Amino acid sequence: MNLLLRRLGIQNFDSENAIVEVEYQNIDILVRNQSKQAVIIENKIYAGDQDEQLWSYHRRMQVEGYSEIWTTYLTLDGAEPSEQSRKSLPVILLSYEAEIIAWLKDCIPLVAREPGVRESIFQYIELLQKLTSSDQDEIYMSKLKEQIMQGENLFVIADINHAFKSVLADLQFDIWERMMACQESQYPHLGKPEITATKEAVSAYYKKAKNSKFIGLYFPFNFMKGGVYIELNHRLYCGYYCDGEQFPEDRERLFALSREIAPSNRSSGYLFWKYPKVNVNLHVPSNEDLALLRDPETRESIAVSLIDDAHELWQRAHQKLA
Repeated sequence: MNLLLRRLGIQNFDSENAIVEVEYQNIDILVRNQSKQAVIIENKIYAGDQDEQLWSYHRRMQVEGYSEIWTTYLTLDGAEPSEQSRKSLPVILLSYEAEIIAWLKDCIPLVAREPGVRESIFQYIELLQKLTSSDQDEIYMSKLKEQIMQGENLFVIADINHAFKSVLADLQFDIWERMMACQESQYPHLGKPEITATKEAVSAYYKKAKNSKFIGLYFPFNFMKGGVYIELNHRLYCGYYCDGEQFPEDRERLFALSREIAPSNRSSGYLFWKYPKVNVNLHVPSNEDLALLRDPETRESIAVSLIDDAHELWQRAHQKLA
């Protein structure tokens, strides 16, 4: 634990009698002690942020009397949380690609005499390297870097990197266009969606512009407040939305339906959402993801799957709540 705290830059945390809890009050990982110190670790691999999520976790621990609270945001690549989630809260960014893999390697000497634990750590490191596309052979990467440093290659690489991001934006926007075409032809009764997934927004997403995450298509209900959405936070997903502050009764109705659809998520305070069958990382795609994305048929399959899922959620809400 001390090795991880050191990597987080957290000092003077009393780890002597600290306890680690999982899913305490919906907090992914909570480390706390009797000195009223707490470390909140929000683990975000594929799921999106919820409104005021990090802020509410912090306030919850304050209400319980904790005076020193560190909030960390763990993602594959060290991405930042949304402003809606953090509000004015200072957040420590943590990535699997850098800090977690390095921390696991630091832990290996400590478990040298525990073969079972040691092998589990090695396997976990290997899995994370694949998830973060950092499993390239060191000799291969060394030779590749040598080539980049020769002649004009370094300048060409910058152009290639720019072009690569442009290609990713084109591929992603193609999926959005296919979704809109599918909805218009197959489910026109959903109505014209509210669209934030514009070509400009998709381009800004790959430039890591502020507030460029959570773009999508939003289909308001015509029988109650709220609706269904298809949204992007590195991966595409669809679900229900409703502003609980403005429309608490309608949100509660959707929340009850969400519990009915997914009974295993009854402890969650969020409305139902799900990933499509083909689930690719559009932010930092792996080689496997890229192979899928460049295939027009796969992009069509992703688009149709998401629209079908959104329509199914709409139908469920209409049948139960209209």
